[in-house]
Amino acid sequence: MKQTHTRLLLACTILLLAACHKRDAGSGVRPVSFSVKLSYEESVAALGLRKDSALVKITNLTSGTVNQVYSDAQGVANFASVPPGNYTITATITISAERYSTLSGAYVAEDVVFNGNVTGQSVTATVSEAVAVLTAGKIGDWVFKQVYYAGSNTSRGASFRDQFVEIYNNSNQVLYADSLYFAQVYGVASTANNAATPGYLPSSQYDWSKSIGQTATRANEDYVYVKSLFMIPGTGKNHPVNPGESIIIAQTALNHTQPYALSGGTTQGITDPTLTIDLSGANFEGYLVDYRRSIFIPTTSSPNFTPYKWDIDNPTVPNLKVMLASSMQDLLLDNLGRDGLIIFKAPANQDPAQWPAYPSPVETTVTSTTVKYPQIPIRHIIDAVELQRVVETARVPKRLQNSLDAGPTNVSAGEYSSQSLVRKTARAVGGRKILKDTNNSANDFSTKSKADPSKSASSFVD
Repeated sequence: MKQTHTRLLLACTILLLAACHKRDAGSGVRPVSFSVKLSYEESVAALGLRKDSALVKITNLTSGTVNQVYSDAQGVANFASVPPGNYTITATITISAERYSTLSGAYVAEDVVFNGNVTGQSVTATVSEAVAVLTAGKIGDWVFKQVYYAGSNTSRGASFRDQFVEIYNNSNQVLYADSLYFAQVYGVASTANNAATPGYLPSSQYDWSKSIGQTATRANEDYVYVKSLFMIPGTGKNHPVNPGESIIIAQTALNHTQPYALSGGTTQGITDPTLTIDLSGANFEGYLVDYRRSIFIPTTSSPNFTPYKWDIDNPTVPNLKVMLASSMQDLLLDNLGRDGLIIFKAPANQDPAQWPAYPSPVETTVTSTTVKYPQIPIRHIIDAVELQRVVETARVPKRLQNSLDAGPTNVSAGEYSSQSLVRKTARAVGGRKILKDTNNSANDFSTKSKADPSKSASSFVD
């Protein structure tokens, strides 16, 4: 009896092992080796910059698991055991200012950070390597210091109404905010796989070279296309900003911790003031009512223009000049994080309102009502931040070039959390904070548990 029991147990064990082997062999989940080869962008490829010790991270888009290694002397990062799947790859390397100046012949005062990014990289038994191109973004004097896009609780807080961005003078001289442009980049906002669909790139982002009327030979590489465009008014020296100081651009420059009157005559209440903020001291606000009235086209169902009830004008705070606000009732950032933000200045003899604008690449005809998105040359962009959703699998195709922002970022708790993104402090010089700017927002920003528009010491992240 005991011998029979032993034979049965052995047989069951063999069957179980065979079943497991069959399941592993057929499922394709066996880990594979994978390598990332680094190369420099064409403009600096001949300088002989080192490729060793670059930090290379791969993030599984399904599980969110992150693996990281450093590249070897040949610029190869080897991952010995990686589950097959789709991955985002990021790479970062810092070249000292002295070394870069020596090799390039062009003096730079700060270390130069190169970043690489590959999105949606497939890893399988037959796809075992990828190439990441390292690019150095333009480091400007203006930077986004704080981005409050998440908003606060929808019932107890202010929902989306208390959003703002803070723009910081990261230089050592007075800068003037006059004619500084703020814009949101237009792009695909869904996770659908459109790689094989006309009008899309392999990444499933829009292919602007396919836009009707497009004339640029590098439409995707040298430009971004915006859905909103705002300008700080002024004649040139109306709005000075000292080194280490900033300006706040509010969606609505009111004290959101207290009740206020809406345009329709009702009152906006607040249940928990601790969840939201006071924006009545903002430097500028986005007031769109006049703009929307100017483009309003009466219809049978809507013969009269109706102001958006939450777009309230604070007469003590200057309004941004609204150049374009496609399908927007207010200066609204995407609470989920599907956004790309830029600031730029146009050359003295150019007006961005006269720059080319193109329809979405998926449009097959153009009519008088077709929305056209202004084409912004990336050479004029001073700073850029790409936002994404918290969950990797919910993230949309990357819309900013790596030279603008190699790594998207997000607040840790997601939408309606009262959290904001704050740029990290790199160092302090004579009491002035110099903020980190490597053109990789994933590395440059931290989550602040509650947005802080005070501009005080508490609004920084060290």
